Amino acid sequence: MAGIHYSIKQNRLKKAFLQGMTLSEDLHLYSDEASASHHFVLPALDSGVEDCPWGRLRFELTLPENCICYLYTAASNEKKGEEVLFQTETEILDKKKKLQELRGLVFINKPDVLLYEISGRYLWIMVEVIGVGVSIGDIRVEAPGDNFMQTFPEVYRSKNSFFHRYLSIYSSIYNDFQEKLDARKELLPIETASLPLLELYAKWLGIDVNGGYLGEETLRALLKEAPELLRRKGTRYCIERICAILLDEIPTIVERGLLQRYVLRNEKAQYDNLYGESPYDVTLMLKNYVEEKRKEQLLHLLSQFKPVRSRLHVVFLEPVGVLDEHSYLDQNAVIFTQSEGMLDQAQIADGTIILQ
Repeated sequence: MAGIHYSIKQNRLKKAFLQGMTLSEDLHLYSDEASASHHFVLPALDSGVEDCPWGRLRFELTLPENCICYLYTAASNEKKGEEVLFQTETEILDKKKKLQELRGLVFINKPDVLLYEISGRYLWIMVEVIGVGVSIGDIRVEAPGDNFMQTFPEVYRSKNSFFHRYLSIYSSIYNDFQEKLDARKELLPIETASLPLLELYAKWLGIDVNGGYLGEETLRALLKEAPELLRRKGTRYCIERICAILLDEIPTIVERGLLQRYVLRNEKAQYDNLYGESPYDVTLMLKNYVEEKRKEQLLHLLSQFKPVRSRLHVVFLEPVGVLDEHSYLDQNAVIFTQSEGMLDQAQIADGTIILQ
């Protein structure tokens, strides 16, 4: 089965059964000083899979000296009788007994555990705290939680074996590292980061922006879309987006390789002159003309995202039209050059005057 990752956030915590515990704004549970009993029960996690093999469970735990934290977990394919866990009048001993009936596991003062010994569609989690000043937060559960184990042949996948537990060490390290990568946006806010930090981030992503040729605002816009651009590197979408970021214009793209079947033999030389002779030639046609330096900057950036072996040509179209010697103008056709002018009060416009 594919890996499932549960993050216990506000929605689940507000549905949890709390006794002697307080839920703070930062989504941490704190033991109340005025209460003698401190425990909470989370709503059942539904994997949607019968006999689901549960993996790693972890959470942040602040445990003062002389305090104890008991963690109870149990899994089952049915939810029958779970109401006992959420009834206020039910004693804590009855709740523990219910989890024991499901052959649950018990851990003491361990915020990072493996649940390889239990399986079932539904997973229940209950925590009991003895003492005050205890806080619990950022609860996460994985199923199955052993990425590396799934890559080995079936004969090695003995559940809860020594080999299984040994590989889970590296699987846990890998998952933690992946979470840090997924949270990179929180670690580096592109909207407020300084220019040197933006350039460093671009370097981490393998994008060459040395010399500050992009400018700060353009670089911010590029880095916001960098994950998607890198994922779709070498595609038409990537080239269009880079032109839009740098020049605020989406180019018309002509791929010489796609024109082969449409070019007549007597027109080949003309097309070769316009769009290149090789099927790897790609021509970008842009309406807005920019200075040569800006064009070089565009090509330098595009060269880092273009398809392999392709040769890019950028053409800036001028706002003029040209008629060849075979053009024919029908009745009412008008050719004019746009210009600015002014009419005073005494002017008369006859039938040959056109105001644009």
